[in-house]
Amino acid sequence: MQTIPEIYTNASARLFHKHPLVVEVYEKIKNHDLRFLDEDNIKRRIERLLGNPLVEKILADKGVADEFRSLVNLNNLSEKGHSELERVISGADFIPIWFLSRGCELRRTVARISVRLSSGNSYGTGFLIGPGVLITNFHVLDFTDIQGESIDKVLAKVTVEFDYEEKFDGSMQNSVSFALDYESLLLTSRWDDLDYVVVALKRHSKDEAIAIDAFGYNRLAGDLGKIAKGEPVYIIQHPNGQPKQLVLQNNRLIDRDDHLPYLTYEADTNFGTSGAPVYNAQWEVIALHHSAEVARDHKGNVLAKNGSVWQPYMGSAMVKFLNLNEGVRVSRILADLNQKYLSVKNGYHEEQKSFEFCSSYGLQLLEVVLQTKAGAKPVDLIVPVPIENPPEHKKSYKFPKPD
Repeated sequence: MQTIPEIYTNASARLFHKHPLVVEVYEKIKNHDLRFLDEDNIKRRIERLLGNPLVEKILADKGVADEFRSLVNLNNLSEKGHSELERVISGADFIPIWFLSRGCELRRTVARISVRLSSGNSYGTGFLIGPGVLITNFHVLDFTDIQGESIDKVLAKVTVEFDYEEKFDGSMQNSVSFALDYESLLLTSRWDDLDYVVVALKRHSKDEAIAIDAFGYNRLAGDLGKIAKGEPVYIIQHPNGQPKQLVLQNNRLIDRDDHLPYLTYEADTNFGTSGAPVYNAQWEVIALHHSAEVARDHKGNVLAKNGSVWQPYMGSAMVKFLNLNEGVRVSRILADLNQKYLSVKNGYHEEQKSFEFCSSYGLQLLEVVLQTKAGAKPVDLIVPVPIENPPEHKKSYKFPKPD
């Protein structure tokens, strides 16, 4: 039996039918008609872009900001407005330098997750969505879909490692490891649902030298309009447990359907990328990456990178993945977390699994995560990295709130 997690099998079945959309996306890009690929969403997208002061300045300097504000019909765009909108949503050749500086800040919120199993270490990616609150995939910490250990059995064997990165000279950064504080906060959605785990981390690293607040966090917004079909996406990840990497090319959003909890995009990913943040060009998190399309032959056998039929002894790093990927929408995760929060707060979390837990401190953490669940202006999503004035003790901790 091939020990490929079922999440990859299920997602691959969905992604198989998305390939015609790839052709459509690139045809629209070629004909400079990308804005018509996602017409029901494009006005929402423009409004959000204008809400970002850095993007708004670029559009104002180009002389199209006022035209975009009053836009009613895409067909009424001036030639200049048409040209600038195509450049913005397709990914302009000239990128403002803040793209690098903001990305460099946020990359510190992304960590490698290592799970110590009897068969060896298993790796994934996770990222901070609140002060000391990590999100990753359920299937990164639960192996029951491949007849392995369940999440409650591995929690104490999980290490979350920040700054696991290579320097320009090839040497390694000094990484920092944290343990889970699952007795404060642990909420989940199974791999066949929204495939997430939200869990608190210990306030200090395993060597007690670094506070988790030093790494900042990503605010998640529950409103729509953060991306349109054909736009580039960016994934900070630890593929196969390797040092941190960033996908910058061949990375288009292929499909978004407001009726489904998933986004489909191109990107170079692998085992270990599971649980990574998927960003738009303004560094807003749009999805939690959870699966890639597995290559198969005509008989349905999983293929290895060398083209042969993959066998378990080859290891997960040898599985061949195709270009299409799937991420769970941030808006769906926040809506689900909000329901759990209300249930816990009101004392009737009937569906809570035996291993889930949310203490009074966990509720405080969850409140911070959910502050922007109904939506937020782009400027409200910017959290200082690191957080200023880290607390001496979690009980006295005061969380920053959007203005």
